[in-house]
Amino acid sequence: MLTLFLVDKLESSQSIEVAGDEAHHAIKVLRIKLGEEILVSDGAGNWVRAVVENIEKKTFMAKVLERGFQEEKSPRIIVVQGLPKSDRVKDAIEILVESGVDLIIPWQADRSISKWQKDSLDKWQSAAVAATKQSRRFRKPEIIDGLSLSEILEIESENSAFLVMHESATTKLSEVVTSKFADMSEIIIVIGPEGGISDSELAILEGAGAHIVGLGPEVFRSAHAGGAALSAVSALIGRW
Repeated sequence: MLTLFLVDKLESSQSIEVAGDEAHHAIKVLRIKLGEEILVSDGAGNWVRAVVENIEKKTFMAKVLERGFQEEKSPRIIVVQGLPKSDRVKDAIEILVESGVDLIIPWQADRSISKWQKDSLDKWQSAAVAATKQSRRFRKPEIIDGLSLSEILEIESENSAFLVMHESATTKLSEVVTSKFADMSEIIIVIGPEGGISDSELAILEGAGAHIVGLGPEVFRSAHAGGAALSAVSALIGRW
């Protein structure tokens, strides 16, 4: 499988220059070689398959062999992720990105142990970029700054569905999500923190029309539940 590199802008020329941290990683860590085929993307759907034709100390050039564009998926899948413990943030983001999430909204819930800090968004975005490259995605998922529950509920549109994963739910995810959900514009999945979603938060979500559903008898860690839910939804709507 070809290695993917991300650049800020993908030029339309026949030669692509890769510089900065991506070039450093490629040259010093991966030790790319002349004639090696790679993938380069701008993270917004545009991509090229190219062959390395020149390597300098801090940059390298690649000749374009093929160009393509990855369309946005529909419905857009959004995961509202209750802040996991700090040592599990990377795990949560990796599994969400690998599972195909389109937008991640960090949520400082009532029972979140971790707190949203000034540098948290940069850390989450950095982890998402790394996971994007690892999973060979040509579209980076969007991550927006932490929102309150009321702000999160404003995201819902007329053609969207809110699914709240809860260990005490009496309704299975598969009893709610069907292939008809593929026609929606957005599917919003809410994952609580390690301490769970509080009763007051659950009441607000239910009052807003959210479906409270379970992922089976086992209890997932907060960092893993989003990936499991996203995978199940993708299969149920026919994306997988």
